[in-house]
Amino acid sequence: MTTYFTIADFILIIPMALAGALFVGALPCKTELRHNIFRLIGALMGVGVAVLLVEGLPALV
Repeated sequence: MTTYFTIADFILIIPMALAGALFVGALPCKTELRHNIFRLIGALMGVGVAVLLVEGLPALV
């Protein structure tokens, strides 16, 4: 069963991206470029987890 994203799904995706950016961006590093790259990777990981959660919840119900 295929579902489509609605505006309500973005209520979960945006905070997950911010949480990922904060958690991975908190890793200590020497350069500002590496710090920003860690934030970007964390945001992408957060979005990935949120998409898996949004798409996986209907399968569990």
